[in-house]
Amino acid sequence: MLFIDVAVVTFAAHCAYLDSRIGTGYLVAPAPESDLAAPTTSLVEATGSSLYAADLRHALGYLSEEGWGLLLDENGDVEQAGRTADGGAVLCLYGEPAAGEPCLESLSRSLTALDIAVGLDDRRRRAAQTS
Repeated sequence: MLFIDVAVVTFAAHCAYLDSRIGTGYLVAPAPESDLAAPTTSLVEATGSSLYAADLRHALGYLSEEGWGLLLDENGDVEQAGRTADGGAVLCLYGEPAAGEPCLESLSRSLTALDIAVGLDDRRRRAAQTS
């Protein structure tokens, strides 16, 4: 039996799932239709166009300080692992592997554990690859 240790970091609207041993992770975004526009009052300084945009900036800043970044594809776009059942994007993260360069089997096991943790299934992963 093999155990994969996945750390979960929860932000206001986003949630990161991290396997620091292998250096793989996911940042799960909420369903976009539930987003809230930034307040239009002088009492609150809006830092973005919406609640989710502000939370994403905060999450990425925190993760960057911890050594994590968004994984980009060959075109410079953020790599997506798929979508959650409620439609939230699952963005791929990378970090420096704590256990050295992982073998393909370890990488595969880590990604499978992350898929299970965020609730991705084969159908949702295939849909992300074709979009």
